[in-house]
Amino acid sequence: MVKWTPLICLLAHLFVGCGLQRPSLFARENATAPPSARACRSDTDADKDLKLDLIRKLMDEGKLYAALAHLDAVRSKTPQAIYLRAEILRRTDRADQAIPWYRLLLDSCMGGWGRHGLGLIAGRANRIGEALDHLQRAKQSLPTVARVRNDLGYALLRAGRYASARNEFLTALELDGGNSLAATNLTMLLALMGHDREMRAFAARMHMDGATLNRLRAQAEALKAAGPPRPPSKPNPTEIH
Repeated sequence: MVKWTPLICLLAHLFVGCGLQRPSLFARENATAPPSARACRSDTDADKDLKLDLIRKLMDEGKLYAALAHLDAVRSKTPQAIYLRAEILRRTDRADQAIPWYRLLLDSCMGGWGRHGLGLIAGRANRIGEALDHLQRAKQSLPTVARVRNDLGYALLRAGRYASARNEFLTALELDGGNSLAATNLTMLLALMGHDREMRAFAARMHMDGATLNRLRAQAEALKAAGPPRPPSKPNPTEIH
């Protein structure tokens, strides 16, 4: 059984002086490549580097279709360009098209980000076992990236592995104190586990308003009612004609 009482003490220590801003429940994804990914750019020329930076800026502004048009014009086959294309396709609801591009990254210097993208696609399709496999491998390649740790934590939460999920959310928060999604997910996890006192204390420390807290409680109740996702059933070969 998980002991939650010391969690408040841990969180109090975690956020002392961190200057957190009020978290946004609907935080937009940050398309900017992390430092580990930028190391893959050594085989591009300066002109293409500038164009890829423009594409990232467009993605950060939410102009995904314009970003894809510019990416088509660059005609770059580098891991960085492949990653940006996969991200744009995933974020414009073209997961089937994004999957082959993420897979191209698996044996490259951006293999961890390829796993991360495949994990997000599997998770959204409710294939939680597959999502966990990809995200755990992404964590092995990118252990200090808060976004990866948070997304793994959410997959663990969906799988009913609450103690492991809590550890990933806390790790994400210590790596990046401004990670509002990790704070939101940890709040929802506390609600899901019925630890109302701890949840309210943490939410107050994070300056969450009552509407956000009620929304997270409702989401937790919906997840609890649904239960852990079941693996897709395999068709009976005798029924296939």
